[in-house]
Amino acid sequence: MRIIADNQQFACKILTGEQSWTPVEKTTLNNDLMPLATELFKTEHLFQSDLPAEKFWKSLFLVKNASISQYDLLINKLRDKKEIPDKILSLADSGQKFHGQRNRDWVSRSGNIHLCVHFRPDRPIEHFAPGFSILAAVSVLQTIDQIDSLSGLATVKWVNDILINGSKVCGFLTHTLSEGEKVAGAVIGIGLNVEATPAVLPTPFVQKSASLMELTGGSSQAGQSPVFLNLIANLAENYMVLLNGGYLSLLEIYRRRSVIIGQWVTILPDPIHPDEKPDKAIAGRVRGIGENLEIYLEGIDKPITKGRLVLGE
Repeated sequence: MRIIADNQQFACKILTGEQSWTPVEKTTLNNDLMPLATELFKTEHLFQSDLPAEKFWKSLFLVKNASISQYDLLINKLRDKKEIPDKILSLADSGQKFHGQRNRDWVSRSGNIHLCVHFRPDRPIEHFAPGFSILAAVSVLQTIDQIDSLSGLATVKWVNDILINGSKVCGFLTHTLSEGEKVAGAVIGIGLNVEATPAVLPTPFVQKSASLMELTGGSSQAGQSPVFLNLIANLAENYMVLLNGGYLSLLEIYRRRSVIIGQWVTILPDPIHPDEKPDKAIAGRVRGIGENLEIYLEGIDKPITKGRLVLGE
């Protein structure tokens, strides 16, 4: 795996092994890395290294403070039909213009995970649109399970929040591009509170936030480096499961770790445009999650496919 970083201290914190770093100029990078590096890094002076033991991931960009949304950058390149290398990672320690669903602000704090991933499957994938959301959720759950004191505690709140004891620790976004029957590209964005709890005002949707370090009382297993390395290993393994027809096995983990099944919820409209007329809010007890992540409520035949969910009556 090739590694490009703009801050050697941050890079050494993430990759704790004996890395050998070579100063490089942005203009000397390989043609496949240059377009992304040009927009991700504002400095011309970078550091390059290699991790020969990492066979799955091809490239890792380490950005100390991102001036743009890495997620938006990758999506825009996909939409513009720009060639993006397969199996690349971009990790920022902090940054600006990060966001969640519907462009809602995501508070960035140093020490947390702000990760974007790009896959280029170039082949058909069963249930690919919900599949990459489930891939992200399951990978985060498994990563948190690798912290001894938090094992089994993390849950999924439909559709893209990870909670521990009611506190949000992670949110994720996915975007896929298909060409005919093939999935041409998939981007995953993951924001995971690791070492610092962001100051976020409570809402009916997110009542409180927490970080893994806070919840463990300072466990070394909850540091930025071990969490990142475990996360990308889980993403790699689960991607291969998805690629090889294992969608339903990932979905079963998602369902098993859902915090909403059997609970009373209210689904509020979440329109894309402010002037869009919202549908009526729906409330009821969740009886199940369908194969495409739709929600089924008791006494209501029609599945729910979109909206913002509030737990409880």
